[in-house]
Parts: sequence; structure tokens; C-alpha cells
Amino acid sequence: MTELGILILAVTFLLTALVSGNNLSAAVGTLVGSRTVSRLTGEIIGVLGFISGLILQGGLMTKAADSLMPRTPDLIIYVMGVSLIIFAIATFMRSPLSLSMAIVGAAIGVSVRVGFSIDNSYILFLVLVWLISPVFLMVLSGVILRVMHAVDFKNPWRITALSRVLLLITSFITAFALGANTLGLVGAVSGYGTYTIPVMVVAIAGGGLLLANGTIKRVGEEMFSMRYSNALVSQVLSALAVEFGTLFGIPLSSTQTLTSSVLGSGLSYRYKALYLRPFLVVAATWVISPLLGFTLGLAY
Repeated sequence: MTELGILILAVTFLLTALVSGNNLSAAVGTLVGSRTVSRLTGEIIGVLGFISGLILQGGLMTKAADSLMPRTPDLIIYVMGVSLIIFAIATFMRSPLSLSMAIVGAAIGVSVRVGFSIDNSYILFLVLVWLISPVFLMVLSGVILRVMHAVDFKNPWRITALSRVLLLITSFITAFALGANTLGLVGAVSGYGTYTIPVMVVAIAGGGLLLANGTIKRVGEEMFSMRYSNALVSQVLSALAVEFGTLFGIPLSSTQTLTSSVLGSGLSYRYKALYLRPFLVVAATWVISPLLGFTLGLAY
């Protein structure tokens, strides 16, 4: 293995660990926030989902990497390094950040710098998905929860127990989708060499178990006090949106889809138990991360 190959693996490991710790909240934040499981149990569920998604579906994101940038070793290291810097800042701020947006921004910036012919139709479709999905998910989750709250269940305790089981299942599915989409994009950009998957698996376990506490607290405990039904609807919609993106090779931010669903769920309460400041912090990163990545990409 060349020195550049070793460096790519090292950057891939660091970025995967940070992403796993930062974005684990998108998979299990609602699970922990609804008090269905402890934080440690939630982290273990998320880590297993990440690894499964990366191994089984991560290769679907190769199309996105090919459309965004030329994957030469020097450009790969630069784009991954830029994303690593952005994620280090986000981790320090305890803010769930979109790796997908950071990588896409950096890749486009580098491609513009070196004169690479970007697939403009793909980029346009990607941006439209990023703009439409938060609004759609916020409205849809709010509507679904209002309908559910209006229904008079004869046995609310049984519904609560069922919701807890379903939330556990959908949290794993969300982690699976995130592993396939977000972490799959990391592997695709790095080139999926012989040692890429084993290195990423180790990084997922380390990052998910050691670095996730802060962002899980922000998404699951600081934004609003969730009922099981709210947490379940938020998780299901987020998982479906990210899996849709994976199947079509679209890098879709799980933090964006979940936060939008959580906001819509919070607004469905008759008496709001909602704290907007954390939402505004997370929403700001949706704009900052791709722009910052693009700017640093241009500086190549």
C-alpha cells in the first residue's frame, strides 16, 4: 500500500469516527429522548445499524461520488480533510451536522477548482431534494400526529407498549439507512479499497460509543419532551426519506430529515413543549456546512 493509500485510510477512520459520534443522534436520539431505552443501549443499537447499512448498501453511493468529483488520491485526501475539519467544529459545538452536505460542498468546490465536468442535472436534483424534504417531512409529521392525537384509542396502554417496540425497530432501520447513505458516501469517496470496510467498522464502534452523548442529548432531550407516538412518527419518516435517497444514489442528510420530522411532531402538540433554539442551531448548519465545504474546496 502506498503512503497516500495509508493516509486516505487514516482520514477515513477519523472522519467515520466523528460522523458516527455526531450523527448517531439522528438514529437513536428519539429512542433515548422518549425514555424507551438507556443512552448506552441506544448507542449500541445505532452502531449495529450503521455497520449493517454500510456493509449491505453502502456501495450504492458510488454513483454520487463519481458524479461529484474526480477521485484521485490527492483530491480524495483534501475533500475528506475538509470534511474532517468541519466535523471537528460541529462535534465541539454539540451540533448534529450533515456530513453529506459538507462532502458535497467540498467535492463541488474542488471540482470547480480543477475544471472537472460536474453532472449539473444531478446537482440540481440533489439541491431540490435538500430544499423540499425538510418542509415536506415537517408538514407530514405534524399532520400524521394531529390525526393520531384526535383518535380515541380504547386501550392507550397497549398502544404505548406497541409504540415502544416499533420505535426500537425503526431506530435500528434509521441507523441502517444512515450507515448506507452517509457512511456509504464516505466509503465511496475514499474508493472502497481492500481495508476500507474493516477500518470503518472499527471507527463506527469507537465513535458511536465514545463521542455520541452530546448530540443525542441535544436531539433527544433538549428539543422537546416527546411522547412515544411523536418519536415513532419522526423516526419512521426520517428512515423512509434516507432510504429513498440511498436507493437513488442521493446523499441525504439524516440530521436534516429527523430534525424536520421532530419539529413537525413538536408542533402537533396542542400545548407546545417545544424549544426552538436547538432547532435553529441545527438548521443553521444545513446552510453553513455546504457553503463552508464549497469555500474550502475552492481553496485547493
